[in-house]
Amino acid sequence: MLSGFLRRLFTRCPPAGRQLGLLREHEAIAERHTRVRAAWAPHLAECRKVVLETAARCPQRRRALVIGAGDCLDVPVAELAERFDEVVLADIVLSAEVRRWVRKMPGRVRGEVWDASGALAALAAVRETVTATVAPDFFARADPGPPPGGLADFIVSANCISQLGLVPGHSLPAYEQDTGLPERCARAAAKRHLAWLAQQPGVRLLLADAARLDLGPDGRQLKKETLHERFGLPKPDRTWRWDLAPIPEWSPDFHRVHEVGAWVWPEHPDGTRAGALSGLPG
Repeated sequence: MLSGFLRRLFTRCPPAGRQLGLLREHEAIAERHTRVRAAWAPHLAECRKVVLETAARCPQRRRALVIGAGDCLDVPVAELAERFDEVVLADIVLSAEVRRWVRKMPGRVRGEVWDASGALAALAAVRETVTATVAPDFFARADPGPPPGGLADFIVSANCISQLGLVPGHSLPAYEQDTGLPERCARAAAKRHLAWLAQQPGVRLLLADAARLDLGPDGRQLKKETLHERFGLPKPDRTWRWDLAPIPEWSPDFHRVHEVGAWVWPEHPDGTRAGALSGLPG
């Protein structure tokens, strides 16, 4: 309880993020990581490895931007700061861990409170009255604006795309009458995020859930749900498994496992584009 109080005390989050459940979600992720640290370790290590391998493709290394930095569990902050003139850690929640990195590496690491969806302030203003029909349009039509900190040579969207609309959707009173609302908000926010990424220069790396699996105690697959196709994403360039919630974290009957994908959109020195996102707008 004390650790949770201290975490909130040293965490910054704008009112819209608090009202729409994003601070609460940030805290829940941190608490789960504390409980199942060993199960998460291989996934987090793979994320950091992919980030650094993709960073090596950058012909210029002035600024790296990490969207959805959170507590930097999946972000190799020190290694990025060695490779880039500046590293910007952006999230709607500016965590104590991000602030620690800023103090540790002043002038090299910056923390930015930033709404990657571009919709939270407007949606929070009508939270009590917005209908389930209208709410997803806030995400579909939102403009996140320019990248926080300025144009970047390397952008990482770090395991946050599926949560941009899902968490706020669950926080709306309209959800009580329409349980499909969070999923529609999630799709609208994810597609808008992909369109925003496609408009940016430089090398972009998207880390996101590709599939959700339920595995029995014996490892037998009970259920599998593909996630990335609902956002219009092609097959990932690379995948690995994340033991998100081992028994009994989510259920006493099954392990909840996510198949995580990495999608890379590099821009070569000659300006030509390649990679999984090259078919998207922009």
